[in-house]
Formats: sequence, C-alpha cells, structure tokens
Amino acid sequence: MKIAILGTGKMGAAMASGLMRDGDRLWDLTLSNTTGTLPAALQAYALPCTRSNAEAVCGADVVILAVLPQQYPQVLGEIRDAARPGACLISIAPGYTLEKLNSLTDGRFQVVRAMPNTPALVGKGMIAVCRGAAVTDDAYAMALRLLGVLGQTETVLESQLNAVVGVSGSAPAYVYMFVDALADAGVLGGLHRDQAVRMAAQMLYGSAALLCETGKSPAELREMVCSPAGTTIEAVASLEDSGFRGAVIRAARAAMDKAKKMG
Repeated sequence: MKIAILGTGKMGAAMASGLMRDGDRLWDLTLSNTTGTLPAALQAYALPCTRSNAEAVCGADVVILAVLPQQYPQVLGEIRDAARPGACLISIAPGYTLEKLNSLTDGRFQVVRAMPNTPALVGKGMIAVCRGAAVTDDAYAMALRLLGVLGQTETVLESQLNAVVGVSGSAPAYVYMFVDALADAGVLGGLHRDQAVRMAAQMLYGSAALLCETGKSPAELREMVCSPAGTTIEAVASLEDSGFRGAVIRAARAAMDKAKKMG
C-alpha cells in the first residue's frame, strides 16, 4: 500500500514517524513539502520527499493532508487529477467539511476527516474521526489503522466535530494552564518550580490513566479523594466558589463556537 503525506510540519512528521516505527510497516511512504527535503526528525528513515504534491500522490492508496488549512484549495487543486480515483483522502484541518472537500476534489476521493490533538506528537493523542458517505468499510478501517499511530481513535458524526474541538482538540491548552497554575501554587508552598511541574504533570498523567483504566466516572474518582472534613474537599469547595466548572464549560463552548464559524 502506498501512502502520501502532504506536509511535514509537526503533525505530518509525527504521523510519518509513527508509521515508520510501526512493527508491521505494510506500506510505502512518500512525503512532500515546500523544500523537498526531510525535516531533521525524519532524516534517519531516508524516506522519499518531493516538492511536488502531484508527484507524491501518484499511485497512492491513501493521501494524508497535513498542510495548513489556508493551503487546502491550492494543494487539493494540485492533486485532484494526479491521484488515483477512489483513493482515500484523510483531512486533519478544521473548517473543511466533507461536502467542501468533495467539492474541491470533484468527488474523486473517499474522504475521511480527523481531528487530532497535540498529544498525538508523542503517540498519546485523541483523534476523532468521521467518514464520508462514499468511504468503504475497508478504506475506513485502514484510515483508523493509520491514524491509530497517533493515539486513540474515536468515530464521531461530522456534526459532533465542533464539540470535539472544545473537549479534546483545544483542551490540551487548558490543561497546560492548569498545570502551570498548580506549579505556581507549589512554588508558593516552597517547592522548586521544576519539582512542582513534575509533580503536577505526573498527577495529571496518573489521574487520566486511573479514569481510563478503571471505567469509573470522574465524580466517583473525585469522591475517592475527598475525605470528610479533609484537605481535598476544602479545595474542591474553593474551586466551586470560584466558578471552576462554569469557566471550563465556557472555555470549551468558546472553542466550539469558533470552530463552527471557521466551518
């Protein structure tokens, strides 16, 4: 199977690295970017790289669009007639609906939309995926297989992708703000900043793992930490007084609204 990745920025390079690290490696991989040279992170793999998007997609079974959203019209115009009719096109840009992608390519592709987040750069991402009406089960299974190198995949309806932006796509930024604030509190309490960051980050990592692996609800796990008249319930009460939940919901809704406008 031949795969073309157009664009070798952070997400394109992460996907190429993940595919090359995959034990099965059932594919030939070709890349394209504006320079025609591999970024340093990929040079060890000696992959073919070209400046021509049309050349990269020639004969490809799957084309992954990892260019900037503003470059989509130009790039799609370049590859529309060069790619094999019926090839699978995976888009990771917000704002480009299945309808718009089909229109820009004259319906020549089986179109899949994916919404990854930045933890995908270390293979720990959450990737929401939706399929176009023309996508076969085999093509969709392969798309999920390829996107799985970035982390965990979740199939959603296209109408749900704006919600995904607020809850998963943009959310790492909220989390980093939370960790940074906890680190500030640690420094205030006498910890060195690097210690406080490590502790807060590991707490977050472990808490997420506990949530994912136990199947318990966030409320159940919160109650496990809150002893009667203890320190945690005191902190939780303070967060509630400060409108913590409402602030998080408003932030996620703002991201959703922006994504809707972009579409």
